[in-house]
Amino acid sequence: MWVCHCLAVREAEILDAVAAGASNVREIARTCGAGSGCGGCRVELRRICAEQLGRLVDRHAAVAS
Repeated sequence: MWVCHCLAVREAEILDAVAAGASNVREIARTCGAGSGCGGCRVELRRICAEQLGRLVDRHAAVAS
């Protein structure tokens, strides 16, 4: 699915950016360019980032238990 139409960035690329350590829109923009154009995708970038980071926290909690 396209998330950033300005720079033709798909969700998979954004997920890769978060997996590589991006934890906010600015870091995602630096990694893959998404969000650095018109800004129309930034709400979706925040949602994806929060969702993925939440999953990472849940995984760490499960491992620590």
